[in-house]
Amino acid sequence: MAFGKDTYSASQEMRESLLSILKDVSPNEDNYLTSNLAKGPNALQPLHEWNLYYESRPTSVTASAEGAATSYSDLTVETRSNNRTVIVDEPVRLSRTKASIATVTGEDAMGKEKERALKRLKAKMEFLTINGTYATGSSGVARGMVGIDGMISTNITARNSGTSFSEVELNDMVQQSWTAVGSEYVMDLLLAPVIIKRRVANMGTNLTRNIEASSKRLTSEVRVYDSEVGQTVMIIAHKDVRSTIGSLTVYGLREELLEHSFLVDSGEPHWEERAKDGDRENGVYITEFTAVNYQQRAMVKRTGYATTL
Repeated sequence: MAFGKDTYSASQEMRESLLSILKDVSPNEDNYLTSNLAKGPNALQPLHEWNLYYESRPTSVTASAEGAATSYSDLTVETRSNNRTVIVDEPVRLSRTKASIATVTGEDAMGKEKERALKRLKAKMEFLTINGTYATGSSGVARGMVGIDGMISTNITARNSGTSFSEVELNDMVQQSWTAVGSEYVMDLLLAPVIIKRRVANMGTNLTRNIEASSKRLTSEVRVYDSEVGQTVMIIAHKDVRSTIGSLTVYGLREELLEHSFLVDSGEPHWEERAKDGDRENGVYITEFTAVNYQQRAMVKRTGYATTL
C-alpha cells in the first residue's frame, strides 16, 4: 500500500529533537551543564526518586579462626534520594503585523524571536541546575528543584572571607573527593567564577595545560589541571556560580554522576502554541525537568575565596 509521504521516504525533512538542539546550540562555558550533562531516565512523577549505594572501607578486620562457622552480617541497604521536577517556560508573543512583515535582515520575525527564546530557556535551565531551590509546591505555588549548590552536603568547607584560592586548595578538594568515594568517581570538573580560572592559569606549574575540547562540545580549548592525587580536573568558568565578596563559591564535581531527567511524555523542551486572544501570535517554549546527583559524596563545595587575583 502506497503512502503519500512517510518518515522513510522523507528522512531529509526530519529534524533532531529540541532537546538535542539545546544540548548543542551555541555550546560554551556559559551553559556548560545544560549542554553536556547526560539525559537520565524519565521522571515518572513530579517527585523523582533514585537509589544510592555507599559502603565505607573497613577500619579494622577480625580474622576467622580455623574451622570456625561462617558468620553473616547485615548487608548494606541502599538509600533513596529525590528531587522535584520544575516547570520552566519562555513565552513569545508577536503582533500579527510584526509576525507578518520581513525584518531589516530579511529573517522571519517569529522564527527569530523563537530562536532567542530558546536561548533564554537554556540559560534558565542552567541557572536552576546550579542554584535551584527545593520546593514541594502546592495549588497555585510552583515546585522547585534543588540545584548542585544545595545537593552537596558531605564535603562543604567555608573559608574565611578573602582566602586565596591556591594550588593547595585545589588539591585539597580533590583529596576530599578521593577520600569519600572510590578512585573512579573522584571529582573531574571544577566549576567556578572566572577569577578562579584565572588563578589556576597563573599557578605557574607544569600541571596546568590546555587540551582540545571537541569531546566536550566547547568552542575552544579548555584548561585542565593534573592534580597530585592523579585525577585530571577540567576548569570551567561559569557565570551562574556565586562570585561576590564573602560568598564566592567553587564546586568540585564528577560530571558522570550528574544528569537531567525530564517528566515522561511531555517534559522535554518543546514549543506549544497558545490560544489566540487578540491580533497577535502566542506561543511558549516549555519544559519540566529535574537535576539528579547519583552520589553527592563525590562532590566538593568551598566558599569564601578572594574575588581578586
